[in-house]
Amino acid sequence: MAAKRNKKKRRGKRTPAEIVGLIDWISLLVLIASLAAVYCITALRMTGTVYPTEELLDGRAAIRFLDVGQGDSTLFTHGGHAVLVDAGSYASSAATAETVSRIAPNIDAFFVTHPHEDHMGAAPEILRAANVKKMFLSEAVSHEFFFEESMRAAEERGTEKVILREGGSWTFGDITVEVFDTFGFPYEDLNDASLILRISVDGMTVLIAGDAERGLESYAVDRGFDLSADILHVNHHGSSSSSTGKWIDAVSPKTAVISCGRNNPFGHPSMNVLDRLRSRGIAILRTDRDGTIVLRGGKWEK
Repeated sequence: MAAKRNKKKRRGKRTPAEIVGLIDWISLLVLIASLAAVYCITALRMTGTVYPTEELLDGRAAIRFLDVGQGDSTLFTHGGHAVLVDAGSYASSAATAETVSRIAPNIDAFFVTHPHEDHMGAAPEILRAANVKKMFLSEAVSHEFFFEESMRAAEERGTEKVILREGGSWTFGDITVEVFDTFGFPYEDLNDASLILRISVDGMTVLIAGDAERGLESYAVDRGFDLSADILHVNHHGSSSSSTGKWIDAVSPKTAVISCGRNNPFGHPSMNVLDRLRSRGIAILRTDRDGTIVLRGGKWEK
């Protein structure tokens, strides 16, 4: 019995070579853990998330026109700051909330252009999935479930609600949002209650006007606002009721982005709108064909 016990005891001993190998493995694990910690700290400081992004490598901002089907949602990120404009529809809420919260778990500002379901339907889920500091809205309200649920989610999460009644400018890190003072326009349809925003970041300027139609477009141009931008987020998904030549010329963009759903029943985008853009030599990108569109340094990156 004693011989057997000694034999078992000898099996438990490690040779010097095994001990050295174990130390090497522990050192490697410590190094990997240290590098991971450095990456996480750097990523959080630069992008606000540990999710790998190209911004982490080159420091340039990203503008994402999210593919939310027949709806609108645009996410601006740079230097750990994020601004979201619209949220897409209720039907896409789970996927949109997952994408937004993964890329930007902390959102400085969420601007809702107007309370229509295809622009605000996913707002409740986004508000619960990400840490949204402020939500900016106009005085226009909706009595549909998504609006009331958005207000409830904002209360639950401690998101500050800012009701806009006049134009102004806000800066979040290097992201500047200008809201044009079109609040005097006597709208009858919520489309023409849309906020008109110009957002600048990292040398890129984007004009977003929700579902603004001809009347509101003309009102903004006639008031003499400087609407010029490098990128036009085409109003109302490219509907024929929007994007007049007068409006396009006032913006004078190099690139136009159209957010619309594949084979949507509305015929968006209108051929008339596409022709007006093409006749001016404006490059056209579409979420129904290109999926989520990411612009960095003014260039489209698939």
